[in-house]
Amino acid sequence: MIFIISDKDYEEIGPTAIVTAYPRIFTDIPYEKEIYHWLKSHCNENVILNKMLAPEIEARYKLINEILEKYKIKQVLELAAGYSSRGLVYSKKGYNYVELDLEKVSKNKKEILNVVEHNIPNNLNIISGNALRIDDFKNIESYLKEDEKIVVINEGLLRYLSFDEKKLVAQNIYEILSKYGGIWITSDVTPKKFIQSQNESLKNLNKDLSNITSRNNLNDRFEDEKHIRTFFGNIGFELVEIHKFSEIKDELYSINELGIVNDKIEQTLEDAIVVVMKVKK
Repeated sequence: MIFIISDKDYEEIGPTAIVTAYPRIFTDIPYEKEIYHWLKSHCNENVILNKMLAPEIEARYKLINEILEKYKIKQVLELAAGYSSRGLVYSKKGYNYVELDLEKVSKNKKEILNVVEHNIPNNLNIISGNALRIDDFKNIESYLKEDEKIVVINEGLLRYLSFDEKKLVAQNIYEILSKYGGIWITSDVTPKKFIQSQNESLKNLNKDLSNITSRNNLNDRFEDEKHIRTFFGNIGFELVEIHKFSEIKDELYSINELGIVNDKIEQTLEDAIVVVMKVKK
């Protein structure tokens, strides 16, 4: 199948970045309150916000960070980074950090960081582009150090793409990891059982997301671990680690902040996963 990739086809995903920015204010993740304050003042998006999403979003963020630090690779490409503060946090730790997102989100992100931090660190590059477009991946390389491995991160992109589109993104990641070496960390291999748990714990969330974007489609979810391994294996990846969000449960500030005692939310954390992949030798 041949795709003509137009950013307009993917702009409806953009407002979901605000949906995930809001619950982060109930966490102890740095800069998130300041980031959301800017969004609230400058973005007039018609989205429904749900603070009970906070444990899931916080777990996703912190678990990915934990895995990132474990591998000790200090060059990162984050796809569809949205309004997350991770790039700012890790660039200040000395990481060479590149964020790729659509033009509107990237523009907002730069304005936000100029307010929050006044000066964006030199080793944090926020660039406009589309993760499906190979030419945009080639542009990334001018910001990378050739002699260093790379970690590719994405959280909240692939779930909004068809399997043909997921394949394009994965092929682009494969090309860059084949050249630089390193790993791919993603929570975007959303299995159907996770969506079912999410529907139980946050009953209107997926309905509300579907009102924002037509791309919140259950048919675009992976069936199970076997499906994940087969799909990415056919592209050339080896799945090397699978982590459950629940591994990080004891570190979740939001559970105490919001006084959450909810078995259904705990089941969501059990069913949600982050995977680590590398190019097959």
